Amino acid sequence: MRLVKLFGGAVLAVILTSAIVFAHGGATGIVKKRMDAMEAIGGNMKLAGQMLRGQKPYDAAALRQAAETIAENAGEKLTRLFPEGSLMPPTEARPEIWQDWDKFAGFSNDMKAAASELAIKAGEGAEKGAVAAAFSKLAQTCKACHEAFRIEK
Repeated sequence: MRLVKLFGGAVLAVILTSAIVFAHGGATGIVKKRMDAMEAIGGNMKLAGQMLRGQKPYDAAALRQAAETIAENAGEKLTRLFPEGSLMPPTEARPEIWQDWDKFAGFSNDMKAAASELAIKAGEGAEKGAVAAAFSKLAQTCKACHEAFRIEK
């Protein structure tokens, strides 16, 4: 069951990454910066998911680096890319972000923590099941935030 959730989260990451690429057309300023950050996060989620599903060779060092990149783009660094009122097209941010800022910031901090945990597990050479569980936790955090705060395209 855990692997089913892991694979579902990985598939979601791939779909979201693909959607992000098309959404960037015309983005400028802070909206472009945050879309670029989300693209970096999504691309690394995709890579991690592919390795854990066996679509790419499992490389613990590359997985650690991917997780570190996600963590570097999360937390306060990510929330700074969402100044109040930055809803210029083609943003995918919902106004609810600023109405429930603490929840949004919490998701961003949870993403940083989950990505850091994944980086540690991959870097320590933890067994694949433990690494997959850490990835699943990270994917669930991304999904929950997107469901609450991202406009569906």
